[in-house]
Amino acid sequence: MMMRKLGILVLIIAMLPMTGCWSRVELNDLSIVTATAIDKMDDGNYLLTLQIAVPLMLGPAEGSGKGGGSGGGNKPTVIVSEKGETIMDACRKLQEKLPRRLFFSHSRIIVIGENLAREGVAPVLDFFTRYRESRLRSYILFSKGKAGDILNLNAKWEKVSAEEIREEEKRHIGLQIYLKDFIHMLLTDGIEPVAAQVTLKPAEEGSEEGSSGQDKNAAISGTAVLHKDKLVGWLDDTETRGVLWLRNELKTSYVTVDIPKEKGGGRFTVLVFGATTKIKPAIRNDKIKINVEIHTENILFENNSQLDISKPQVIQYIEKELEQEIRKRIELTLFKAQKTFNSDIFGLGTAVYRAYPKAWNRQYKDRWDDEFSRVEVDIHPHTKVVRTGLTNKSMIMVEEENK
Repeated sequence: MMMRKLGILVLIIAMLPMTGCWSRVELNDLSIVTATAIDKMDDGNYLLTLQIAVPLMLGPAEGSGKGGGSGGGNKPTVIVSEKGETIMDACRKLQEKLPRRLFFSHSRIIVIGENLAREGVAPVLDFFTRYRESRLRSYILFSKGKAGDILNLNAKWEKVSAEEIREEEKRHIGLQIYLKDFIHMLLTDGIEPVAAQVTLKPAEEGSEEGSSGQDKNAAISGTAVLHKDKLVGWLDDTETRGVLWLRNELKTSYVTVDIPKEKGGGRFTVLVFGATTKIKPAIRNDKIKINVEIHTENILFENNSQLDISKPQVIQYIEKELEQEIRKRIELTLFKAQKTFNSDIFGLGTAVYRAYPKAWNRQYKDRWDDEFSRVEVDIHPHTKVVRTGLTNKSMIMVEEENK
């Protein structure tokens, strides 16, 4: 028995040199991609632009006497680009020019240019779904201009410009769509893909629009609307809020309402939070009607009107006006999605399927494009002002009383 145990111990010791990470690749051998941009060229080829981290420049800033900092050529990232017939072909050509192996697992964002998006993004997404190092939790965004220009920015708040864009997305300024979510929308019946638009804006007010990318910031502004896998149009910031409302993805938002002149004029602004949206389809005589119930809590942040919010009836009036404003904003976005783009970016068809799966498969699945453009949607906002600040009377009322 003792000899048997000794034999097993000798066998284990002999196997130790054979263990380890056989597929391990050292950090010094990798070109770590932090952002990816893809454009379609006039000749039909793809232009792949990558932002690659420089590990030595990503550590804490050193003193000027140690050769660190941001001066000279010591940048934390480099931008490389190459054309190819496919994404993999462009990667292969890029790899030939780089001393380290491309590594996509840390890519934070994927930006797709408008020319490519209008022709169809399916070929591009096919690469990301098959390549084993792809990061499915990368944010996917669309740009009206060249996607590669978005990466050519000087990071001002983070070491890497891709991280600045990622932080904007995390703040829910616009739609927050991961690559995996986009692919799910593309493959799911009853909903069309949608994603945030990223654009270049001057870093300072009054700067020229044509200034270089180094003088601009990347901003999440608006929404890209797709039908199937093709871009069909854009929504502005106000219309994007309507998308967030209907998709139940609104975290916080500021809403400003104008007061009629007969009520003294002026306006008030509230912070909307705790918003919930429930979509309730109903089928009567083979006709679909969708009721949308929205509940919000609101904080009055600003009151530049004659309204005395110490009175309960005034609070009720504010809540009523706020409900009308929210309904108007959502109906504006809904009308554009139905009549201009004919793209169900809200997932109303998915809601119908969940409520009436048999009817959906039998009657609506194959003709939802036609049905969506004329489906009746009733918006029912319910608002409640929960806080009004430290004073009831506005500064305008106080000033007039003093006079």
